[in-house]
Amino acid sequence: MMLDTAEFEWRLGIPYSSQFQSEYSPSKDILRGHYDAFLSPNKLLQKWQSLGESDSFSLGEIGFGTGVNFLSCCELWLKTAPKSATLYYFSVESTPFCKSDLEQFAALWPSLNTLYQELLENYPAAIKGFHNIDIGNGRIKLCLMQGNIQEQLTALGESDSSKYCLHRKKGINAWFLNHFLVQEKSSLWHSKIPQTIASLSAESASLSTYGVASNVINQLESAGFKINIEDIPGHKYQILSAQFQTNERHHKPPSQGANQWHLDKRSNITLDRQSKITIIGAGISGCTTAAALSKRGYRVTVVDRHAIAGQEGSGNPQAIIYPKLSTQENTLPLINLHAIMYAARFYKPFWDQGFGQQCGVLVLPKSGTSDTNFYQIAEKFSTTPAFVELVHQREMACYSGISLDASHGLFFPTLGWVPPSLVCQKLLKDHNISIVQEDISQIEWNQQSQQWSLFTGSGSPTMTSDTVVIANAHDCENFEQTSFLGINKLRGQITEYPATKQSQCLATVICGEGYIVPAKNGFHGLGASYNIDVHDKTVRPADHQTNLSKINSTDSAIGAILRGSHTKVVEPSDIRGRANFRCTTRDYLPIVGPVPVAERMLSDFDFLRTDARKNSTQLGTYHPNLFINCGMGSRGLGYAPLTAELLAADISHELAPLERGLRKAMHPSRFIIRDLKKKRV
Repeated sequence: MMLDTAEFEWRLGIPYSSQFQSEYSPSKDILRGHYDAFLSPNKLLQKWQSLGESDSFSLGEIGFGTGVNFLSCCELWLKTAPKSATLYYFSVESTPFCKSDLEQFAALWPSLNTLYQELLENYPAAIKGFHNIDIGNGRIKLCLMQGNIQEQLTALGESDSSKYCLHRKKGINAWFLNHFLVQEKSSLWHSKIPQTIASLSAESASLSTYGVASNVINQLESAGFKINIEDIPGHKYQILSAQFQTNERHHKPPSQGANQWHLDKRSNITLDRQSKITIIGAGISGCTTAAALSKRGYRVTVVDRHAIAGQEGSGNPQAIIYPKLSTQENTLPLINLHAIMYAARFYKPFWDQGFGQQCGVLVLPKSGTSDTNFYQIAEKFSTTPAFVELVHQREMACYSGISLDASHGLFFPTLGWVPPSLVCQKLLKDHNISIVQEDISQIEWNQQSQQWSLFTGSGSPTMTSDTVVIANAHDCENFEQTSFLGINKLRGQITEYPATKQSQCLATVICGEGYIVPAKNGFHGLGASYNIDVHDKTVRPADHQTNLSKINSTDSAIGAILRGSHTKVVEPSDIRGRANFRCTTRDYLPIVGPVPVAERMLSDFDFLRTDARKNSTQLGTYHPNLFINCGMGSRGLGYAPLTAELLAADISHELAPLERGLRKAMHPSRFIIRDLKKKRV
């Protein structure tokens, strides 16, 4: 999970790696050296100047290092590419620099200072996995993949089979190889890397590096790259440039039990940027998805039973980004980890504009929870205090503004709370996305027109769309196409409790058995109840009492300050609140991706009943241009920004900004496959 960070020293004003016995630049003129070694051999200036409006370009890099290649590309892209075009930059780094070290490099390239500061503001901790950062108002999307090079590159593809690695996805157009990687006897090099690069490459992809060992050259040639090596005046290294030529990819068979059920056997309609996409549902998942697609140039409409966005499950006035870490590297905590890290960056502009507060979240141990668990989590993340740190009473009092009885907790300084409905409305307004007030009860695919028809409860057709995204939480079970999902409808009630003089001092969100949010307009948000088989939105005094009991159990000192200076006892019947419904799944993970044709999937993968690990090249069957984004339970605020990007990437045929294993764990077909393997169906 946590990675070792890079070590370096300064030699004649240039960062030098003692581990690899080499400088981080091929030239004392750092920017000139990187331009000659990377940008120029790939002919990026000419390629980017020739792009059309709303085009995209994907660049892969092995070895993010000091970030100078990335920043140089950012500068060139923003100067030369069309303003509506997007650069997707995928960079893998096995030993990332820590942020404090990167800050030292800013003086090396003052012309890039503005871009560098934007990178530093969003630079992730040294945590294994994919980290996504937007630069230049979203014109550049960096996916920084931290960890083992071969492992991370493989996770970028759609399959571990090279035949399906780029299934329906746009390949990478150009590659940079860090010279540390390609040196003689490099400890970072793996003989499989060239084949993996080839499997992720678009036709005629280019590649460049310098100081290359002969074995690396041979392996690149075997993978389909035509090599050219030349001396550059003023450089002590030879520059290697290469062109991907082969149309025949070397296909390896799928690994044991790795059926391609998540891939669509049918060629869905490729959408142009004028295609109409309709999002059903105007909550946080629907609005983040609408914004992500609008940024990519699509015509997006949101349809909801309400005229204003965020009126159902996203309607609470104060909602928190709730972190849930674990000592185990299981799927659920890994997805939660990457989601909250991305969410913190996503909501930063909203916080800066006064939508909620980036006040930090303090998590206290629940009753019956072992203190060992918190200490193990703290040890696991000990090198990333900017993300999470173990704090004790003095620090907790400093962060929270109040004295607590708990002896310790985990503090997440980059998290906080927002009003989801206002975020939803702003997302639609900022991207000029209209909302249509209709209660959609049925959708049907018209084979002749190759479009979806949407119907109201009365059975009347109300609109057509090239693509539909279902993002209406538990109401997705009403559609025939998604009725197989088996989602749960779970009622939750929040309490708006009047602040006291003492509780007004609360400066951070506190979570435990329940949660409390700093006062807004004289009230604290407390929550939240969990009611099974209750389908009434009427606010119930008993649930207010439950929420008060939960926050008292979280820490009795909080209960004391809430009671503190009220002139009379606040009765539950006098307290304000709000109730609505969560959409939860069997495994507590979101559902995001294309919607399968359930009956065909059950038939095509029936062999899993008798052999759950059987090898097969069988692909799945999916409804044309129908997607879903729901099932986030009580963590929608944290999950939605990331799942929206995943879905938008899928619809746009882009390589995904999350590891394949984690994507498959949220895939809509997972329940069908698991049920077949366990003979539940």
